[in-house]
Amino acid sequence: MSKFLKKHLLPILLILIVLVTVSGVLIYKSRNTKLLDREAYAEIKTALEAVRDSEEGGFADRQALADFIKQWADSHSLEYKEDKHGNIIFDKSASGRKKNISPTLIAVSLNHETATDNIQVLASAAAIAVSDVESGRRTVVFFNDEQSLGEGYQGISKKYITSKTKVIYLDKGASNYISTASFQHRESEVTIPAEREENPCDTAVRVKISGIDSGIIGPGINKRPDPIAALSSLLTRLKSKSVVCRVADVTIGSNGNMYPVSLDVTICLNSYNRKSFTDYIDKRIKAWEKSYRDNYENLIFEYEVLDDEDALPETAYSEETTDKLTGILYTINSGSYNYSENDAMPEGKEAGDVYGYNCLTGLNADDDSIRLTVITEGVNDLFTERIMNDNKAAAELYKCKYDQKSFIKEFVNDRDSLARTFRNTYEKVNQIDTNDIRLGAETDNFFTPCSYLASKNGKADIIHIRMKGSNATRIANTILCYIKAKGNTSIFK
Repeated sequence: MSKFLKKHLLPILLILIVLVTVSGVLIYKSRNTKLLDREAYAEIKTALEAVRDSEEGGFADRQALADFIKQWADSHSLEYKEDKHGNIIFDKSASGRKKNISPTLIAVSLNHETATDNIQVLASAAAIAVSDVESGRRTVVFFNDEQSLGEGYQGISKKYITSKTKVIYLDKGASNYISTASFQHRESEVTIPAEREENPCDTAVRVKISGIDSGIIGPGINKRPDPIAALSSLLTRLKSKSVVCRVADVTIGSNGNMYPVSLDVTICLNSYNRKSFTDYIDKRIKAWEKSYRDNYENLIFEYEVLDDEDALPETAYSEETTDKLTGILYTINSGSYNYSENDAMPEGKEAGDVYGYNCLTGLNADDDSIRLTVITEGVNDLFTERIMNDNKAAAELYKCKYDQKSFIKEFVNDRDSLARTFRNTYEKVNQIDTNDIRLGAETDNFFTPCSYLASKNGKADIIHIRMKGSNATRIANTILCYIKAKGNTSIFK
């Protein structure tokens, strides 16, 4: 042995021991922090993207989407159950030594109209279901939420949400955050008493709007094409010009608790007012084209003049009925409501923040009544009822009936255990080097299915995680790490 080796053997051995130890620690940490089956995630994400990019541009209906999820599960030999409410449930029992660990339920929504906008969410839930991890009971539920009606959430068996269950509702947004509070939801109906009479006008204009993609009521409400608002503008224009007119028939393409999608209305008037009215419609069409064409490529706003006597409606709603409809639509608007300086705002809120929404979602016209559906969402009773009182006042002004049909409480989780532990886990397993992937704490300024989940068991610890699409695998992997560790983050060191 050379003098050099004799002199440096011990330091070299120490360095080698340190390197081997560090390498072992890194391998151990990697095995404990990289739990997501990324191949499974990429596989279903690619398959969903193929549906999005297909000629159809998405799923035809709820059944097509449900079949897609089930076929994917079958290809991975995953056991699942589909209940009578359309929920697809992956329920895995606790592993042997973790039987006493609190169960976890991951919730995502199945809505065929929004599925291709939520590809990363669906892929994350699927990958969580298929990934192999030693844990307590793990349940992943694809909830039936067609038309945002919450049927699957309301119908899910209480056995899946016990007082010990940790519930994570996952969806997609523009930023990453955890929330433990969201808006309440109320549905009301305005009933306009109606009468029909012989049509007194010698011409009519039929207006049609179609090709509007629906969506969940929330922050984008003021930037969407609104067919009911379009109807209001047409009738208000005629009223402001003192034009004799009648609504002969009107149909709104309602879509449950989502935005309306179409309008078909026939408005009778006299021929000497027709040119002025169609000129106004032409301006409205150009304004819609400019505002919405980039985001709604299938949008159609068109009209047809009916001047053939045989094509004219024989009857129409009376002048009083038409005036009441015009007044109600002008007074009850769809849009957001914001805090003012004088409001008693919840903690963390400031003037200008949204406290509620009002949305006209449906119109059903019969011979003896016209019924308008109004959805109102707000942060709590005080602010929701402020909006609803305006709706009620409008109904009373025009001698119409106003009824609240349903009420779903706001979601508020005063516990901090799940939110705090999950955020700690997220920080441990991810190297946070940019604000784009940080996980902040916010309260939702819209309604979420967390209200339905909380109604199943008031003691369950529930959080909402909203994620950017680019952060999906980090969030999904963190969920698995949380399920495995349940607060014991020392295994990630």
